[in-house]
Amino acid sequence: MTINFKHLDEARHSAVMLLITALRNAPPDCKMVLIEDIYGKLRLVVWPGGAHQDLIDDIRKQLGEEVQGIWTDDIWTVSKEVSDTDKFVYDNTWKESKPHPDESRLRILDRYRSRGAWFSPMDQPPWEKPVRPSTKQPPIVVFYSFKGGVGRSTALAAFAIHRARKGERVAVIDSDLDAPGIGTLLAADEEGTTARWGVADYLLEQPIGPVDFRDYYHACRREKVTGKGEIMVIPSGRVDSEYLGKLARLDFEPPRPEDKQKHPFFMLLQDVRTQLRPHWLLVDLRAGLAETAGMVLGGFAHLHVLFGTSSEQSWRGLRLIIERLGAQRVRADKQQGDCIMVQAMVARAPELNKQATQRFADRARDEFTELYYAESGLDNFWSIEDIESSDAPHVPVPIRYDEVLSDFRNIDEVAGTIVESPDYQSLANRILNRFRGDKQ
Repeated sequence: MTINFKHLDEARHSAVMLLITALRNAPPDCKMVLIEDIYGKLRLVVWPGGAHQDLIDDIRKQLGEEVQGIWTDDIWTVSKEVSDTDKFVYDNTWKESKPHPDESRLRILDRYRSRGAWFSPMDQPPWEKPVRPSTKQPPIVVFYSFKGGVGRSTALAAFAIHRARKGERVAVIDSDLDAPGIGTLLAADEEGTTARWGVADYLLEQPIGPVDFRDYYHACRREKVTGKGEIMVIPSGRVDSEYLGKLARLDFEPPRPEDKQKHPFFMLLQDVRTQLRPHWLLVDLRAGLAETAGMVLGGFAHLHVLFGTSSEQSWRGLRLIIERLGAQRVRADKQQGDCIMVQAMVARAPELNKQATQRFADRARDEFTELYYAESGLDNFWSIEDIESSDAPHVPVPIRYDEVLSDFRNIDEVAGTIVESPDYQSLANRILNRFRGDKQ
Protein backbone atom coordinates (compact mmCIF):
# COMPACT_ATOMS: atom_id res chain seq x y z
CA MET A 1 0.00 0.00 0.00
CA THR A 2 1.42 3.39 -1.02
CA ILE A 3 1.02 6.19 1.48
CA ASN A 4 0.86 9.69 0.02
CA PHE A 5 3.00 11.18 2.80
CA LYS A 6 3.99 14.84 2.76
CA HIS A 7 6.02 16.77 5.27
CA LEU A 8 4.14 19.58 7.00
CA ASP A 9 5.67 22.38 4.96
CA GLU A 10 5.09 20.45 1.72
CA ALA A 11 1.47 19.79 2.63
CA ARG A 12 0.88 23.38 3.60
CA HIS A 13 2.36 24.57 0.30
CA SER A 14 0.13 22.16 -1.64
CA ALA A 15 -2.94 23.40 0.24
CA VAL A 16 -2.08 27.03 -0.42
CA MET A 17 -1.54 26.44 -4.14
CA LEU A 18 -4.83 24.55 -4.36
CA LEU A 19 -6.74 27.37 -2.65
CA ILE A 20 -5.15 30.08 -4.81
CA THR A 21 -6.28 28.19 -7.91
CA ALA A 22 -9.78 27.78 -6.48
CA LEU A 23 -10.05 31.49 -5.65
CA ARG A 24 -9.00 32.52 -9.13
CA ASN A 25 -11.95 30.52 -10.45
CA ALA A 26 -14.33 31.86 -7.78
CA PRO A 27 -16.43 35.05 -7.69
CA PRO A 28 -14.47 38.18 -6.65
CA ASP A 29 -16.24 38.43 -3.27
CA CYS A 30 -15.19 34.91 -2.22
CA LYS A 31 -12.34 34.77 0.33
CA MET A 32 -10.71 32.22 2.64
CA VAL A 33 -8.53 31.76 5.71
CA LEU A 34 -6.35 28.65 5.99
CA ILE A 35 -5.69 27.84 9.65
CA GLU A 36 -2.76 25.72 10.81
CA ASP A 37 -3.43 24.72 14.42
CA ILE A 38 -0.93 24.00 17.19
CA TYR A 39 -0.61 20.37 16.01
CA GLY A 40 0.07 21.36 12.38
CA LYS A 41 -3.43 20.34 11.27
CA LEU A 42 -5.22 22.38 8.60
CA ARG A 43 -8.77 23.70 8.56
CA LEU A 44 -10.49 26.33 6.46
CA VAL A 45 -12.87 29.27 6.84
CA VAL A 46 -14.69 30.31 3.65
CA TRP A 47 -16.71 33.42 2.86
CA PRO A 48 -18.35 32.03 -0.31
CA GLY A 49 -19.73 35.29 -1.67
CA GLY A 50 -21.45 34.24 -4.88
CA ALA A 51 -19.72 30.85 -5.03
CA HIS A 52 -21.82 27.70 -5.23
CA GLN A 53 -21.64 24.79 -2.80
CA ASP A 54 -19.97 22.76 -5.57
CA LEU A 55 -16.82 24.88 -5.17
CA ILE A 56 -16.60 24.15 -1.46
CA ASP A 57 -17.26 20.44 -1.97
CA ASP A 58 -14.54 20.32 -4.62
CA ILE A 59 -12.05 22.06 -2.30
CA ARG A 60 -12.86 19.59 0.48
CA LYS A 61 -12.28 16.64 -1.84
CA GLN A 62 -9.00 17.97 -3.26
CA LEU A 63 -7.60 18.85 0.17
CA GLY A 64 -8.50 15.37 1.39
CA GLU A 65 -6.55 13.87 -1.49
CA GLU A 66 -3.58 16.27 -1.52
CA VAL A 67 -2.86 16.74 2.19
CA GLN A 68 -4.35 13.69 3.83
CA GLY A 69 -3.15 13.20 7.36
CA ILE A 70 -3.04 16.88 8.29
CA TRP A 71 -6.33 17.97 6.72
CA THR A 72 -9.05 17.99 9.40
CA ASP A 73 -11.95 18.01 6.90
CA ASP A 74 -13.22 21.12 8.70
CA ILE A 75 -14.57 23.87 6.44
CA TRP A 76 -16.51 26.60 8.19
CA THR A 77 -18.73 28.50 5.78
CA VAL A 78 -19.65 32.06 6.74
CA SER A 79 -23.15 32.64 5.47
CA LYS A 80 -26.02 34.94 6.40
CA GLU A 81 -27.41 32.19 8.60
CA VAL A 82 -24.49 32.08 11.06
CA SER A 83 -25.07 33.54 14.52
CA ASP A 84 -23.68 36.92 15.53
CA THR A 85 -21.27 35.16 17.89
CA ASP A 86 -19.90 32.92 15.15
CA LYS A 87 -19.68 35.85 12.76
CA PHE A 88 -17.62 37.77 15.33
CA VAL A 89 -15.22 34.80 15.66
CA TYR A 90 -14.86 34.43 11.89
CA ASP A 91 -14.33 38.16 11.35
CA ASN A 92 -11.59 38.17 14.01
CA THR A 93 -9.99 35.17 12.31
CA TRP A 94 -9.77 37.23 9.12
CA LYS A 95 -8.29 40.22 10.98
CA GLU A 96 -5.68 38.13 12.84
CA SER A 97 -4.46 36.29 9.74
CA LYS A 98 -1.81 37.37 7.24
CA PRO A 99 -2.61 37.89 3.54
CA HIS A 100 -0.83 35.66 1.05
CA PRO A 101 1.48 37.81 -1.12
CA ASP A 102 0.17 36.23 -4.36
CA GLU A 103 -3.55 36.27 -3.54
CA SER A 104 -5.07 38.91 -1.26
CA ARG A 105 -8.30 36.93 -0.84
CA LEU A 106 -6.38 34.11 0.84
CA ARG A 107 -5.06 34.59 4.36
CA ILE A 108 -3.02 32.30 6.59
CA LEU A 109 -3.46 32.00 10.35
CA ASP A 110 -0.86 30.18 12.45
CA ARG A 111 -1.76 28.87 15.87
CA TYR A 112 1.25 28.11 18.03
CA ARG A 113 2.31 26.89 21.46
CA SER A 114 5.13 29.37 22.08
CA ARG A 115 7.31 32.07 20.47
CA GLY A 116 4.21 34.10 19.82
CA ALA A 117 6.21 37.31 19.55
CA TRP A 118 7.71 36.05 16.29
CA PHE A 119 4.22 35.83 14.78
CA SER A 120 2.48 38.81 16.35
CA PRO A 121 1.87 42.12 14.55
CA MET A 122 4.98 44.29 14.67
CA ASP A 123 4.98 46.93 17.37
CA GLN A 124 6.47 50.41 17.51
CA PRO A 125 9.23 51.68 19.86
CA PRO A 126 7.91 52.99 23.20
CA TRP A 127 8.97 56.52 22.20
CA GLU A 128 9.77 58.24 18.94
CA LYS A 129 13.18 57.93 17.38
CA PRO A 130 15.28 60.91 18.47
CA VAL A 131 16.97 63.10 15.92
CA ARG A 132 19.89 63.20 18.34
CA PRO A 133 20.53 61.23 21.54
CA SER A 134 19.27 62.86 24.73
CA THR A 135 18.31 61.83 28.23
CA LYS A 136 14.67 62.57 27.35
CA GLN A 137 14.68 60.38 24.23
CA PRO A 138 17.57 57.91 24.26
CA PRO A 139 17.94 55.78 21.14
CA ILE A 140 17.13 52.10 21.72
CA VAL A 141 19.81 50.08 19.94
CA VAL A 142 19.73 46.27 19.96
CA PHE A 143 22.68 44.00 19.15
CA TYR A 144 21.73 40.64 17.62
CA SER A 145 23.41 37.66 15.97
CA PHE A 146 21.78 34.49 14.70
CA LYS A 147 24.86 32.46 15.64
CA GLY A 148 26.63 32.93 18.97
CA GLY A 149 30.34 33.48 19.56
CA VAL A 150 30.77 36.26 16.99
CA GLY A 151 31.71 39.10 19.34
CA ARG A 152 28.29 40.71 19.65
CA SER A 153 28.54 41.49 23.37
CA THR A 154 32.10 42.76 22.98
CA ALA A 155 30.96 45.15 20.25
CA LEU A 156 28.12 46.39 22.45
CA ALA A 157 30.57 46.95 25.32
CA ALA A 158 32.92 48.80 22.95
CA PHE A 159 30.19 51.21 21.89
CA ALA A 160 29.00 51.70 25.49
CA ILE A 161 32.56 52.52 26.61
CA HIS A 162 33.08 54.75 23.57
CA ARG A 163 30.08 56.90 24.52
CA ALA A 164 30.82 56.84 28.26
CA ARG A 165 34.29 58.21 27.58
CA LYS A 166 32.60 61.08 25.78
CA GLY A 167 30.93 61.92 29.08
CA GLU A 168 27.56 60.31 28.32
CA ARG A 169 25.45 57.99 30.45
CA VAL A 170 24.72 54.66 28.78
CA ALA A 171 22.18 52.05 29.91
CA VAL A 172 22.73 48.39 28.99
CA ILE A 173 20.11 45.64 29.30
CA ASP A 174 21.25 42.02 29.25
CA SER A 175 18.32 40.20 27.67
CA ASP A 176 20.41 37.17 26.71
CA LEU A 177 18.71 35.36 29.55
CA ASP A 178 19.78 31.84 28.55
CA ALA A 179 23.50 32.66 28.38
CA PRO A 180 24.00 36.03 30.10
CA GLY A 181 27.28 37.83 29.76
CA ILE A 182 27.18 41.58 29.19
CA GLY A 183 26.13 42.19 32.81
CA THR A 184 29.31 40.54 34.07
CA LEU A 185 31.46 41.98 31.29
CA LEU A 186 30.42 45.48 32.38
CA ALA A 187 30.54 44.70 36.09
CA ALA A 188 30.54 47.25 38.90
CA ASP A 189 34.18 46.52 39.74
CA GLU A 190 37.20 44.48 38.64
CA GLU A 191 36.01 41.54 40.76
CA GLY A 192 32.87 41.13 38.62
CA THR A 193 30.27 42.40 41.09
CA THR A 194 26.80 42.83 39.60
CA ALA A 195 23.33 43.76 40.84
CA ARG A 196 21.72 41.05 42.95
CA TRP A 197 18.61 41.09 40.78
CA GLY A 198 18.11 41.78 37.09
CA VAL A 199 15.94 41.42 34.00
CA ALA A 200 14.47 38.00 34.87
CA ASP A 201 13.49 39.23 38.34
CA TYR A 202 12.01 42.47 37.00
CA LEU A 203 9.88 40.68 34.39
CA LEU A 204 8.40 38.44 37.08
CA GLU A 205 7.98 41.09 39.77
CA GLN A 206 6.86 44.18 37.86
CA PRO A 207 3.34 42.82 37.11
CA ILE A 208 2.82 41.99 40.79
CA GLY A 209 3.16 45.47 42.18
CA PRO A 210 5.39 48.50 42.67
CA VAL A 211 9.09 47.68 42.45
CA ASP A 212 12.14 49.63 43.56
CA PHE A 213 14.04 49.96 40.31
CA ARG A 214 17.32 50.57 42.15
CA ASP A 215 17.40 46.85 42.99
CA TYR A 216 17.81 45.83 39.35
CA TYR A 217 20.93 47.61 38.13
CA HIS A 218 24.51 48.43 38.97
CA ALA A 219 26.89 51.13 37.78
CA CYS A 220 30.06 50.51 35.80
CA ARG A 221 31.78 53.75 36.70
CA ARG A 222 35.59 53.78 36.89
CA GLU A 223 38.13 55.92 35.09
CA LYS A 224 40.02 53.01 33.57
CA VAL A 225 36.90 51.86 31.71
CA THR A 226 34.33 54.62 31.39
CA GLY A 227 36.40 57.77 31.71
CA LYS A 228 34.15 60.59 32.96
CA GLY A 229 30.94 58.85 31.92
CA GLU A 230 29.08 55.88 33.33
CA ILE A 231 27.35 52.72 32.17
CA MET A 232 24.25 51.64 34.08
CA VAL A 233 23.78 47.90 33.65
CA ILE A 234 20.63 45.82 34.14
CA PRO A 235 22.06 42.26 34.22
CA SER A 236 19.97 39.20 33.41
CA GLY A 237 19.88 38.24 37.08
CA ARG A 238 22.15 36.18 39.25
CA VAL A 239 22.72 32.73 37.76
CA ASP A 240 22.29 30.59 40.87
CA SER A 241 20.14 27.66 41.97
CA GLU A 242 17.00 29.82 41.72
CA TYR A 243 17.67 31.25 38.28
CA LEU A 244 16.42 28.37 36.13
CA GLY A 245 13.11 28.38 37.98
CA LYS A 246 12.71 32.07 37.19
CA LEU A 247 13.32 31.48 33.49
CA ALA A 248 10.77 28.69 33.48
CA ARG A 249 8.11 31.09 34.79
CA LEU A 250 8.71 33.92 32.33
CA ASP A 251 6.00 34.58 29.76
CA PHE A 252 7.08 36.19 26.50
CA GLU A 253 3.78 35.79 24.70
CA PRO A 254 2.47 39.16 23.50
CA PRO A 255 -0.45 40.58 25.50
CA ARG A 256 -3.85 40.32 23.83
CA PRO A 257 -5.05 43.65 22.38
CA GLU A 258 -8.27 43.47 24.37
CA ASP A 259 -6.30 43.35 27.64
CA LYS A 260 -4.82 46.79 26.90
CA GLN A 261 -1.65 45.86 28.77
CA LYS A 262 2.01 46.31 27.92
CA HIS A 263 4.50 43.51 28.26
CA PRO A 264 6.79 43.90 31.32
CA PHE A 265 9.76 44.31 28.96
CA PHE A 266 8.08 47.40 27.53
CA MET A 267 7.74 48.70 31.09
CA LEU A 268 11.43 47.89 31.71
CA LEU A 269 12.41 50.15 28.80
CA GLN A 270 10.21 52.92 30.18
CA ASP A 271 11.70 52.57 33.67
CA VAL A 272 15.24 52.70 32.30
CA ARG A 273 14.36 55.87 30.44
CA THR A 274 12.71 57.67 33.37
CA GLN A 275 14.77 56.30 36.28
CA LEU A 276 18.25 56.29 34.75
CA ARG A 277 17.88 59.02 32.09
CA PRO A 278 20.59 57.62 29.79
CA HIS A 279 21.75 59.15 26.52
CA TRP A 280 21.75 55.65 25.00
CA LEU A 281 19.83 52.45 25.77
CA LEU A 282 21.58 49.33 24.47
CA VAL A 283 20.05 45.84 24.51
CA ASP A 284 22.08 42.64 24.17
CA LEU A 285 19.84 39.99 22.57
CA ARG A 286 19.97 36.23 22.77
CA ALA A 287 21.33 34.61 19.60
CA GLY A 288 19.09 32.46 17.43
CA LEU A 289 15.31 32.39 17.47
CA ALA A 290 14.89 32.90 21.21
CA GLU A 291 11.62 34.26 22.55
CA THR A 292 13.25 37.43 23.88
CA ALA A 293 14.77 38.09 20.46
CA GLY A 294 11.41 37.65 18.76
CA MET A 295 9.83 40.12 21.13
CA VAL A 296 12.49 42.84 20.90
CA LEU A 297 12.97 42.44 17.14
CA GLY A 298 9.22 42.93 16.77
CA GLY A 299 9.54 46.70 16.85
CA PHE A 300 10.84 47.89 20.23
CA ALA A 301 14.12 49.30 18.89
CA HIS A 302 15.11 52.36 16.89
CA LEU A 303 18.16 50.60 15.43
CA HIS A 304 19.19 46.96 15.03
CA VAL A 305 22.88 46.04 14.80
CA LEU A 306 22.98 42.63 13.10
CA PHE A 307 26.09 40.43 13.30
CA GLY A 308 26.85 37.73 10.78
CA THR A 309 29.63 35.71 9.22
CA SER A 310 30.10 34.31 5.74
CA SER A 311 28.83 30.87 6.76
CA GLU A 312 25.61 29.63 5.19
CA GLN A 313 24.23 28.80 8.65
CA SER A 314 24.56 32.44 9.64
CA TRP A 315 22.89 33.74 6.47
CA ARG A 316 19.96 31.34 6.69
CA GLY A 317 19.06 32.73 10.08
CA LEU A 318 19.76 36.33 9.18
CA ARG A 319 17.43 36.09 6.18
CA LEU A 320 14.51 35.59 8.59
CA ILE A 321 15.51 38.67 10.56
CA ILE A 322 16.17 40.87 7.52
CA GLU A 323 12.77 40.02 6.09
CA ARG A 324 11.08 40.59 9.46
CA LEU A 325 12.64 44.04 9.77
CA GLY A 326 12.22 44.85 6.09
CA ALA A 327 9.76 43.30 3.65
CA GLN A 328 7.25 42.22 6.29
CA ARG A 329 6.97 45.75 7.59
CA VAL A 330 6.82 47.23 4.08
CA ARG A 331 3.94 44.89 3.20
CA ALA A 332 2.16 46.10 6.33
CA ASP A 333 2.76 49.71 5.22
CA LYS A 334 5.13 50.26 8.14
CA GLN A 335 8.59 51.75 7.93
CA GLN A 336 11.37 49.18 8.05
CA GLY A 337 13.19 48.50 11.27
CA ASP A 338 16.42 50.41 10.69
CA CYS A 339 19.56 48.30 10.88
CA ILE A 340 23.31 48.12 10.39
CA MET A 341 25.02 44.96 9.12
CA VAL A 342 28.25 43.85 10.81
CA GLN A 343 30.60 41.24 9.36
CA ALA A 344 32.15 39.57 12.37
CA MET A 345 35.31 37.52 12.85
CA VAL A 346 36.98 38.71 9.64
CA ALA A 347 40.49 37.39 8.92
CA ARG A 348 43.28 39.91 9.47
CA ALA A 349 45.55 38.65 6.65
CA PRO A 350 45.20 41.28 3.87
CA GLU A 351 44.41 38.92 0.98
CA LEU A 352 41.97 36.79 2.97
CA ASN A 353 40.41 39.93 4.41
CA LYS A 354 39.84 41.42 0.96
CA GLN A 355 38.22 38.26 -0.39
CA ALA A 356 36.03 37.72 2.66
CA THR A 357 34.77 41.29 2.92
CA GLN A 358 33.91 41.47 -0.79
CA ARG A 359 32.06 38.15 -0.70
CA PHE A 360 30.12 39.18 2.40
CA ALA A 361 29.28 42.61 0.96
CA ASP A 362 27.94 41.06 -2.25
CA ARG A 363 25.79 38.59 -0.32
CA ALA A 364 24.44 41.33 1.96
CA ARG A 365 23.49 43.46 -1.03
CA ASP A 366 21.60 40.57 -2.62
CA GLU A 367 19.76 39.59 0.57
CA PHE A 368 18.70 43.14 1.42
CA THR A 369 17.59 43.80 -2.16
CA GLU A 370 15.29 40.77 -1.99
CA LEU A 371 14.14 40.96 1.62
CA TYR A 372 14.46 44.51 2.93
CA TYR A 373 14.39 47.44 0.51
CA ALA A 374 11.13 48.97 -0.68
CA GLU A 375 10.45 49.89 -4.27
CA SER A 376 11.71 53.31 -5.35
CA GLY A 377 9.60 56.42 -4.88
CA LEU A 378 8.41 55.73 -1.32
CA ASP A 379 9.13 58.47 1.21
CA ASN A 380 10.70 57.59 4.59
CA PHE A 381 11.54 54.06 3.46
CA TRP A 382 14.91 52.58 2.69
CA SER A 383 14.43 51.78 -0.99
CA ILE A 384 16.33 50.47 -3.99
CA GLU A 385 17.32 54.07 -4.66
CA ASP A 386 19.50 54.03 -1.53
CA ILE A 387 21.44 50.91 -2.43
CA GLU A 388 24.57 52.81 -3.52
CA SER A 389 24.70 54.87 -0.33
CA SER A 390 27.74 54.08 1.83
CA ASP A 391 25.48 54.33 4.89
CA ALA A 392 22.75 51.98 3.58
CA PRO A 393 21.70 49.16 5.93
CA HIS A 394 23.21 46.39 3.80
CA VAL A 395 26.71 47.94 3.66
CA PRO A 396 28.69 45.89 6.19
CA VAL A 397 31.00 47.13 8.91
CA PRO A 398 33.81 44.53 9.02
CA ILE A 399 35.24 43.69 12.44
CA ARG A 400 38.46 41.72 12.33
CA TYR A 401 39.22 38.90 14.71
CA ASP A 402 41.48 40.07 17.54
CA GLU A 403 43.31 37.41 19.57
CA VAL A 404 43.70 39.84 22.47
CA LEU A 405 39.94 39.62 23.03
CA SER A 406 39.95 35.84 23.21
CA ASP A 407 41.48 35.74 26.69
CA PHE A 408 41.09 38.51 29.27
CA ARG A 409 40.10 38.53 32.92
CA ASN A 410 37.89 41.61 32.93
CA ILE A 411 36.94 44.56 30.76
CA ASP A 412 39.53 46.78 32.47
CA GLU A 413 42.31 44.88 30.69
CA VAL A 414 40.95 45.50 27.18
CA ALA A 415 38.82 48.65 27.40
CA GLY A 416 41.52 50.78 25.82
CA THR A 417 42.11 48.22 23.06
CA ILE A 418 38.52 48.00 21.89
CA VAL A 419 37.85 51.74 22.11
CA GLU A 420 40.96 52.54 20.06
CA SER A 421 40.26 49.79 17.51
CA PRO A 422 39.54 51.29 14.04
CA ASP A 423 36.92 48.58 13.47
CA TYR A 424 34.91 49.41 16.59
CA GLN A 425 35.31 53.10 15.89
CA SER A 426 33.84 52.54 12.42
CA LEU A 427 30.87 50.77 13.96
CA ALA A 428 30.42 53.56 16.50
CA ASN A 429 30.42 56.15 13.73
CA ARG A 430 27.83 54.23 11.73
CA ILE A 431 25.56 54.07 14.77
CA LEU A 432 26.05 57.77 15.51
CA ASN A 433 25.21 58.65 11.90
CA ARG A 434 21.74 57.19 12.36
CA PHE A 435 20.99 59.83 14.99
CA ARG A 436 22.21 62.97 13.28
CA GLY A 437 19.04 63.88 11.45
CA ASP A 438 19.69 61.50 8.54
CA LYS A 439 17.08 59.78 6.38
CA GLN A 440 16.04 57.16 8.87
